[in-house]
Amino acid sequence: MPVWQFLIVIVHVFSAIIWIGGAIFLALVMVPVARGMEPPAMGLLFLRRAALRFRGIAWVLLGLLVVSGAAALESRGIGFDRFTEDGFWSTELGVALLVKIVLVGVLLVISGVHDFILGPRLSDLMQQVPRGEQPPATTLAARKRLVMLARFNLFIAIAVAVIGMMLVRGVPG
Repeated sequence: MPVWQFLIVIVHVFSAIIWIGGAIFLALVMVPVARGMEPPAMGLLFLRRAALRFRGIAWVLLGLLVVSGAAALESRGIGFDRFTEDGFWSTELGVALLVKIVLVGVLLVISGVHDFILGPRLSDLMQQVPRGEQPPATTLAARKRLVMLARFNLFIAIAVAVIGMMLVRGVPG
């Protein structure tokens, strides 16, 4: 394997590890810790700052994943020209790649909605809650939907990683 191809794989794999690992850390560690903080507003502030810090890192990683993924395909002889070949999308490799591309697109859209629309909107709603008071039920419901959306996106990211393994190692069966 040429050095440049090896470097592409390293960038791709480590970007995925850091992005998925960071999302898992936020979900399994940061959110429960923030929920248990007193006063509750402190927990929300803590989580908001951590999420904003990770958001910038996450989008750089997502960009690296897209670019390194395309480069990794090209280095394996699967350039954009193969996409128009008769029958490519009906091969095992083509189907797995198509599913991965669609899921990556869904992941990017959900991430954008979460990070730049719903997350900031919820943050604004939470900041309007007077100190020491419980947020309204609609705000709590919005928070729960945002958390579920983030978990769903994490599930998609894990599925994309598994499909990536299938692209390299073959589809089990």
